[in-house]
Amino acid sequence: MTYQVGAYLRLSRDDERDGESLSIENQRSIVTDYITKKGWVLVDIYIDDGLTGTNFDRPQFQRMIDDVRNGRINCVVVKDLSRFGRNYIQIGEYTDYLFPTLGCRFIAINDGIDTLEKENELMPFKNLVNEWYSRDQSKKVKSAKIARAKNGFFMGAYAPYGYIKNEQRQPPLLIDEYAAPIVRRIFEMRATGMGYRTIATQLNDEKIIPPREYYYNSIGKPNPKKGLRSWSDVVVREILKNEAYIGNIVQMRKGTISYKNKTQVNRPEEEWVRAEGTHEPIVSLVLWETARKLGDRGTVGKSNKDGEISLFSGLLKCGDCGRSMKFVRDSNTRKDGHRNNHHAYICCGYSQGGKAICSPHRTLESIFSDLILGDIREKAQMISLDQDAVIAEIKRKKQADTTTEQKAMEKKLQSLRHRLSELERLISKLYEEMVLGDIPREMVLDMMDKYKKEQQEKSILAAELADQLTHSQEVEHDIREWVSLIQGSKDIERLDRELLIKLVEKIVVGQKSMVDGVERQEITIIYNLVGRID
Repeated sequence: MTYQVGAYLRLSRDDERDGESLSIENQRSIVTDYITKKGWVLVDIYIDDGLTGTNFDRPQFQRMIDDVRNGRINCVVVKDLSRFGRNYIQIGEYTDYLFPTLGCRFIAINDGIDTLEKENELMPFKNLVNEWYSRDQSKKVKSAKIARAKNGFFMGAYAPYGYIKNEQRQPPLLIDEYAAPIVRRIFEMRATGMGYRTIATQLNDEKIIPPREYYYNSIGKPNPKKGLRSWSDVVVREILKNEAYIGNIVQMRKGTISYKNKTQVNRPEEEWVRAEGTHEPIVSLVLWETARKLGDRGTVGKSNKDGEISLFSGLLKCGDCGRSMKFVRDSNTRKDGHRNNHHAYICCGYSQGGKAICSPHRTLESIFSDLILGDIREKAQMISLDQDAVIAEIKRKKQADTTTEQKAMEKKLQSLRHRLSELERLISKLYEEMVLGDIPREMVLDMMDKYKKEQQEKSILAAELADQLTHSQEVEHDIREWVSLIQGSKDIERLDRELLIKLVEKIVVGQKSMVDGVERQEITIIYNLVGRID
C-alpha cells in the first residue's frame, strides 16, 4: 500500500534557536529519508518550532490533525515519540483511538513504534518517560527563571515605557530621555487627583505618542495592533502600578496552571520575585507613594460651568437613593441688604426629577469641611494616645466583616482543589481502561473531553479564588497605611482636594430631620483603606 504521508517536526522551547534550527533540519533529514526509502508520497511537512510538547494546541500540529480528518494524509511520521508530544494521556488519545478510527498509521522512527504492528507494549512506557522528562524540565526552567529574577535580570520582551534595555545587562534598564519625563508627569498628574482617563485624554490632546506606538517607532517597525495608537485609562493605570519607575524589577507575576496546562494565571503576590534598586528610578518614592495611595478610584469629579472642580465633587453620595450629590451656588439677602453667597450640595436625583425621585439633602460645603477636619483631628488624637489599640480595634471590626466571606472562599477553594485531584485520577484511570479495552473507546473519548473541559474551568477558578484570598488577608497593611495618613494630616488647618482624595473614599449624606425640636442629619465618612471608623 502507498501511503500519503505527513511528516511532523517539533523543536522544544528550551532548544529554540534563530531561524530554522539544526535540530529541525536533523528531524527533516531522518523523516524524509525514511519516507523516500519506503516509496511513500510525502504530502506535507508540519513544523512547530519553539513550542512545548505538553500542549497539543500547536498551529501546525492542529493543521496536520485536520488533514488526517479530511483524508488528505493517512500516515503520520515523526523522528521519535517526544517530537509528537510529552503528555502520555493525550498521546494515547491520538495513537490508540483517533488515528486507528480514521485509518491513519503512526510511526515514531527512532522508538521503533508503528501502529500497524500489533506489538507496541513499550509505547505507554515511553509516553510516561517523556512526560516525566517534561515535568522535570519545567521545574528546571522555572528555577532558572526565579534565580535570574532574584539577581535583577530583566526578562521582559521589551523595557517598560520610559526605559530602554541595556545590552550590557547591568544595570538592566537605562533611562529613555524622551519618555522618562512623560512618565514622571503622569505620576505628578495622578498625585494631584487626576483620574486615569483624564490623564490619558490630556496626553492624547497633546499628541504625545503612546507607549506601544513609541516602541514600534523606535525599532522601525509598524504597530501590528492598529487600534492601540492612543493613550487609554488602562495604559495609564499600568504605568502607575509599575515598580520599575522606583528602581525595582518585579517579575514572575504570572504563571501557568501546570506544566501540562499552559493557561496563563496571576500568581499570588507572595510568589512574585522582587529585586530592589536594580536601576535608576524615574520618580521619587514620595511621588510614587502619593500616586499609589489614591488606588484605582476616579478622582477628579465633574467640573462646573466655569471649569472648576468643587472640593467634594465625586465623594458625596445620597444616603437614600445612592446617587452622587451636585455642587450648587445659592445666596440670600439679609434685612440690611447684605447678600450671602453659599456653596452647597444637593442630591442629583432630586435635582433631575424633584421629590418624585428623592429629597434635596441640601448641605453646606462648610459643614462637610468642619466635619472632616474634626474627625481627622479626633482620630489623630486617638492614635497618638495608643496606636496599637486603635489598629487592633479597626482590625477586629474589619475581620468580623470579612471572616464569613473569607471562610466561604477558603471552603470553595478546598472543594475546587479536591475536585481537580479527583479529575486527574479519573483521566488517568480512563486512559488505562481504554488501553485494556474495558470501556469502549467512543465512550472514553466523550468522558475525557468532559473531564478535561471541567479541569480547565476549575483550574482557572481556583487560581482566581486564591488571588482573592491573598488580597483579603492584607488587612493590617492597609490599616497601618491609613494610620500614617491620619498622623501626617493632624496639623492641617484647611482641607484641599488632594488631601481629601488621599483620605476619603466617600461621604454618605442623610436627609435632615427634626428630632425633639432639633435638626438632625446623619453624615457618614467612609475612609480609604479602612472604611467606616466610628
